[in-house]
Amino acid sequence: MNGVADACLFVRGEEEDSFTLVESTSESFSQSRHVFDNVDAVVKRRKAVVTLASAEQKSSLANGKTAAVTDINAKNYLVAAPLMINKQFVGVVCFEFKNNSQSQSQDYLSQVESSITWLGSLSQLQTGSSTKEAELALKITAVALSQSQSAEAAMAVTSELACGFQCERVSIGFIEKGDIRLHTISNSANHETRQNIVKCIEAAMLEAVDQRETLVFPPDSNSYYYTQEHEALVKQHSGEYICTVPLMVNEEVIGAVMYERLTEAGAFDAKTKELCEQMAALFAPILYYRRLNDRPITEKIKDSSFRLLSNIFGSEYMGAKLISTIVIGALVFAFFMPWNYKISASAILEGAVERVVTSPEGGYIKDASARPGDVVEAGATLATLDDRDLLLEKLKWSGKHKQVSKEYREALAVHNLSQIGILRAQLSQAEAQLEILSLKLKRTVISSPISAVIVSGDYTRALGSPVERGQVLYKVSPLDDYRVVLQV
Repeated sequence: MNGVADACLFVRGEEEDSFTLVESTSESFSQSRHVFDNVDAVVKRRKAVVTLASAEQKSSLANGKTAAVTDINAKNYLVAAPLMINKQFVGVVCFEFKNNSQSQSQDYLSQVESSITWLGSLSQLQTGSSTKEAELALKITAVALSQSQSAEAAMAVTSELACGFQCERVSIGFIEKGDIRLHTISNSANHETRQNIVKCIEAAMLEAVDQRETLVFPPDSNSYYYTQEHEALVKQHSGEYICTVPLMVNEEVIGAVMYERLTEAGAFDAKTKELCEQMAALFAPILYYRRLNDRPITEKIKDSSFRLLSNIFGSEYMGAKLISTIVIGALVFAFFMPWNYKISASAILEGAVERVVTSPEGGYIKDASARPGDVVEAGATLATLDDRDLLLEKLKWSGKHKQVSKEYREALAVHNLSQIGILRAQLSQAEAQLEILSLKLKRTVISSPISAVIVSGDYTRALGSPVERGQVLYKVSPLDDYRVVLQV
């Protein structure tokens, strides 16, 4: 197995709960508290356990099924699993895996479970078969593990099987996208040019895979399995005897291996059929995980995503999934649901445009009825200035205008030309002064230039206060355009 840092094996003793350490790569590893805790958990549950090897001891995160394992973010993983031989609990194996960014905790657990399955099959083979058959099993396992690529491993396995079983041809196919595809033919590096026989072999393999049963041709007289594709293969390609075994990993069919013999080698009897099945059980997990490891990174990401979705929408861990669904639903609701959030801040309502009302003349405030917040129309009186001095000045020039007018008429009567010119100039001066004073009297009334609201300026409590020419008295703003200034 790839990525193993340390390992140890505990074998069950005579007493039911006693276990003895028989092999270990490191004494410190086998004597660690984490290993003992995991072994105790396996003994109690009879299921595999995955924990963190570099953190404080935590609760178990694994079930007996690979798909139920949650990924752990840690330096190393500690995997402990029960060792079952002939359905008997005989011991516990414990492995520490170096964390690999491309591997997940379920990958490590799958390796351990497949290795234990392989070890059980090998034990059955060694205890129930001859030495020659056991040597063949070890040789097939060795050549499968010695190759770095899945294609090379499959080619080596088919060659050893063809030699060991005296077969004319041994073929291995794997299920891809719901159909079976021929992967390797013994002693043949390139089988793509032999399309006719390839299709026949794939059809025969699919026949065994669909029935999930080892098919032998010619079949026994009491066999009720369909073997039409096997019969077609024998007729078209001069074969005699065929044995097709479905390849199983974790109770899932991943492909098939086909053994083909000529007449000289003889038919596949019950013992040979069983031996073919045992050999298939040995190399199937090895080739399967080699193929998974050889996949491009995009396929690995796709498979991990599919496995994650299966865990989310599957039928297991309904309580955790219900809680996760509620949390996700609450987050989505909070994200899309509009909320009213109040902020306390000082606010100022301002007009988008402000007009300034200034004093046209210097003087004193006589009357001021307008206050901030009042709505006024264009031309409405805001305040008036004291006009008593201007009225006296106007009265003065009005009297002078009357006097000059009288003298001017008398000069006209006596035809005094020199006096007429002087009086005419004085009369024009008086008229000009009266016109100026009339304008100044009008300007003592301060009015709004537009229809607006008074923003600032309050002289209702400052009657009689002096003002200068150009002094700002009021600020007004239109009602149809304003802005709010917040100081947060």
